[in-house]
Amino acid sequence: MHCRADVRLSEILTGWRASSQWTTLLVPAMEGQLLATARPYLQLFSLFTLMPPPSIYERNSDHRRRQLLIFVFGCYTCCVLLLGLYVSYVNTTMLNAEILLLAVGDFTSNMGLLQIVLYTILPAITHVCILIHFGRLARIYVEITALELDIDAASQYFGGQRQRYYLQKHLAIVVGLWLIFLFLALPRTTMSQLGMKWRDNILTELIMLVMQLKSVEYTLFVLLVRELLLRLRHSLIQLKQELTVCEGRALLQALCAALRRNKQLMSRIWRLVGELEVYFMLPMMLLFLYNCFSMLHIVNWVYIQSLNPNDCSNCRFWRVGHLTVLLINLLLPCWISQNCISTYNSFKRIIHSIRCGFYPQLLKNALREYSLQFEHLKLRFTCGGFFDINLSCFGSMVVTMASFTIILIQFKMQGFLSTSKSKAGQQ
Repeated sequence: MHCRADVRLSEILTGWRASSQWTTLLVPAMEGQLLATARPYLQLFSLFTLMPPPSIYERNSDHRRRQLLIFVFGCYTCCVLLLGLYVSYVNTTMLNAEILLLAVGDFTSNMGLLQIVLYTILPAITHVCILIHFGRLARIYVEITALELDIDAASQYFGGQRQRYYLQKHLAIVVGLWLIFLFLALPRTTMSQLGMKWRDNILTELIMLVMQLKSVEYTLFVLLVRELLLRLRHSLIQLKQELTVCEGRALLQALCAALRRNKQLMSRIWRLVGELEVYFMLPMMLLFLYNCFSMLHIVNWVYIQSLNPNDCSNCRFWRVGHLTVLLINLLLPCWISQNCISTYNSFKRIIHSIRCGFYPQLLKNALREYSLQFEHLKLRFTCGGFFDINLSCFGSMVVTMASFTIILIQFKMQGFLSTSKSKAGQQ
């Protein structure tokens, strides 16, 4: 019995020392299994100028090739910005013509102009953030790879990790299917409403896709964080099982050291979420702002066109469909962030259920340190602290939008009634 415990102790100590050595190494980006699985989606986002190409951050990439790739991506980004300016100009001209035709007030004009101006502002802010946070994104890649290697090494002697194909399947279901839905639904629900030349319609749809895909990019990184948490939780569950059959003080000390190592990895994941918050703060804030203003403008336009006898019958349904797509595109990151927070909070239940019959004071001290860390390090996904990105925030946003919609309809009804009375008085 003691011989088996000594062998187990040597295995745990060897694995713990191996995992501790990873933090002293310079881990190259884009070489982990997580980022390799997410690489096709990262390349797609770089094609829409939402982030630099992943090849720029590869260790074995040639310096001249990397510089050329950065230059080409910069020129391509400038072309997209010019395209955004052109789309804003074309849509502003079309909006002014429709407002003059329908003889609606300044309120509709201002809402429409604000929505159109964001066609340029949102891509411009995204590209400025890419330039400012170019090095931060490299650190995020490096930290994701380092955490993956550290977690795998720490769990090597506790039953190994969970099945690897799960992440690929999960990304395909959540990110892949939502990308397909956006590429199909967004053009279908907006093309008939634009009323411009086919060339201008396609360019406008492209800019709208660039803006909405930022939500999917954010969701992808949150899914990577959740995968790290799931792997770390699997390691903690294996550690809990080892503690239930622990025999001997030396083995318990090694397991407590592994528990503290698990706690350190958890704090690194918490810091990684902080880096992602800084990186996505301005683009996600503007995306929420744009979608909310767009939904209000759609409701306003639906009410105006309901009094227009020349409006097509199908356009009313497509406007509602467009509003639904914008709303669900905000639901996706809130839902995935909430799932990630729930996974993080599940560690508390596991820690409180850990028991050991031998030398409980050693284990109690380690568990107390872990519990105190959870009390101080609350996992939150926010836009720079302005608002949280979770289901609670989404529910509050829906309630606020519904309230504004009711006020807007009442305001419009009052305006039309006063106009009708003035015309009747003139007659």
